[in-house]
Amino acid sequence: MPGASQEPLRLAGRTVIPVDTAEAYLRYARDAGRPDAALPVLAGDWERFRTALAALPTVARISRRPWHGSVFVCDEEYAAVAETLAAATGRPLVHAPFQAALAHGRTEPVTVVAGVSAVTPERIAAIPSDARVGLFVTRTPAAASALVVRTLLHGPAAAESRPDLSFDAASAGASAPGRLMGVHVTPETLREAIGPGVAMLTGRSHARDCVLHLNGGGICGRAFEDPVATTGLPDAAGFREHPTSCQQGQGCWRADVEVGEHLRAAELRAAFAVLDGCRLAVAGEGAVRADVSVPLTMLENSAVAVTVGTGIRKGVPNAGPLFRALTRAGLPLGEALAEVNGVIDTDPDAMGRLVLFGDAGLAPVPEGTVHRVRCSPDGAHIPARAEAVLVEGGPVIAEDTDGPVVLTRPDGVSCWALTTAAGRLPGRVVAAAPRFDDVWARRVSGWLDRLGMLETVGVAGDFGVLDTVRKSAEQALHGHAVAVRADESRAAAAAFDEAVRELARFQTRLVAGEVDWIGTNFSGYADGWRRPWVVTTDDELRTCPQCGARTAADHRVRPAAGAAGELLHLICSRCGDVLAGSRDFDVTVEVLLPSEVRRGTEFTLGVVLTAPADRAVYVSAGAAVSNEPVVHCKLAATTEVELRPGERTTVEFTGTSDARLTRPDQHPLRVVVAADGAVRCWTRGLWLRA
Repeated sequence: MPGASQEPLRLAGRTVIPVDTAEAYLRYARDAGRPDAALPVLAGDWERFRTALAALPTVARISRRPWHGSVFVCDEEYAAVAETLAAATGRPLVHAPFQAALAHGRTEPVTVVAGVSAVTPERIAAIPSDARVGLFVTRTPAAASALVVRTLLHGPAAAESRPDLSFDAASAGASAPGRLMGVHVTPETLREAIGPGVAMLTGRSHARDCVLHLNGGGICGRAFEDPVATTGLPDAAGFREHPTSCQQGQGCWRADVEVGEHLRAAELRAAFAVLDGCRLAVAGEGAVRADVSVPLTMLENSAVAVTVGTGIRKGVPNAGPLFRALTRAGLPLGEALAEVNGVIDTDPDAMGRLVLFGDAGLAPVPEGTVHRVRCSPDGAHIPARAEAVLVEGGPVIAEDTDGPVVLTRPDGVSCWALTTAAGRLPGRVVAAAPRFDDVWARRVSGWLDRLGMLETVGVAGDFGVLDTVRKSAEQALHGHAVAVRADESRAAAAAFDEAVRELARFQTRLVAGEVDWIGTNFSGYADGWRRPWVVTTDDELRTCPQCGARTAADHRVRPAAGAAGELLHLICSRCGDVLAGSRDFDVTVEVLLPSEVRRGTEFTLGVVLTAPADRAVYVSAGAAVSNEPVVHCKLAATTEVELRPGERTTVEFTGTSDARLTRPDQHPLRVVVAADGAVRCWTRGLWLRA
């Protein structure tokens, strides 16, 4: 029962009552589901809590509409607190291990109730990016009981009665009402902008463990006004729970500011906060002690939920505004978290995740709805809204620089568009040019490398073209990555496509040059490799692809005294040179040639090409009879074809001989095939009979 100096508080049709023992708290917890039941708070600084709660906007009645998902308790010391939260909101209560909560959180919002010791960096790191999990974590059960009451009474009321505020200390730009930017983000300006309180505070800056940096100070996580620890500081074990310099009485580790110049996390009068900075998700056994954790300190004061970065956060600078816009559109906090982390995962320039401290099942704007638009071939208009807009119909991009911010979801075919929440104007979005960074990494970069190696091998060609192509492709990659307008995106994609076309043209010119060279002398492709060679011959014989006998030896050749990459040279004791070129060759090649042809008649050489199953490939192919003028034959020709993944096609070359001048004998034909920069030459014999 409350003491004489601990007067209960009447709010939302409920009596908020202080209790002195865990047993008394449990008795009230079991009745918390009744509409008129009292809400217990474990004894602590009751008058401070009572005064602070009375000053906050609260609901008229506790409704079950804002609440979603389940409540999991993973720390039995906090079971009664979890029971109060679950019963008052009409959600199921589950006693289960942390991993079970994470698994369930991939299907619906899960609020994990536990103390700091149960939420270690190992467990935070294990939270999947698509998990709708909130860590209802405090330093003490008393703090948890107070957070339950604040969550129930203030959580569903704050968004309706208070404005939002955003800041970005890591970006330049002009500040505006409700938005602080760059050098204007200081402890003083932020304190003034928050004023009596905001609903959603979203901020971005550099951070570490106990502080989010601002200009001239930071948001400091210390729990008490006096930062010096009042109890003995144990020796830190390894990288766990190091005492900060302020706890040792040595001032802030940031030697450029005094401790008192910081804005304490306890001062941030925000119901919901997203602080997007590195390493702020501190609970138990972190790099610093839990009593300087920014989110935990905020949850012991006026905050209902705090979302912070874990590990190193990079990219997606509008993660905080997206979170805010999603909650304004009616999503529960856990759903908003999963959407934001999905966007971070999808963005190739981003890393890290956000972690939610608070109730994942709370929808701060339960009546909110997600506005949907479909992008037609002509685009779609995004109106000015505080809420996020879901754009369906493929990846899109804004037409204008000041237009909507577009953030791609993991499905790759829908996006979130932000206007007001990101300080942008309404405007049109249109279909974005497809990304091609994967094409560069998996195909084009290696293609350039393989063709470039041929210069070291000794193949003739204007290899300076490759430098130009590489620079053009790299510039296009960068241009597409930083494009904020549709025309910039399309121009970058067109430049990349042109670079690839020029690469294909160079490859075909290279093959044509080899074919012309073969057609004017008796040398083969390998004879042009730069000497001296470093040769290793396999002891085990292989089947000759021409005569079919096990008479071929594989010679591993490194031209240019070993400076060039290793090449294949397959030589048959019956047929001689049968295959030479790149050891790795993804295209399957079959040479079709009649065994003999009457001289003076046409003959057809077929080359069957089969692309690998997992990617497209550009093939340049040519064929020639060795020293055509001398043997009075004509075949030399080149062609090119782009194969889709797994595609099979046949290219044909037609040759002729002279009925009188061509000698009736076996004549070597050579087929040169280049596939995305890998080059091979097949030698086959054709009998021309009288």
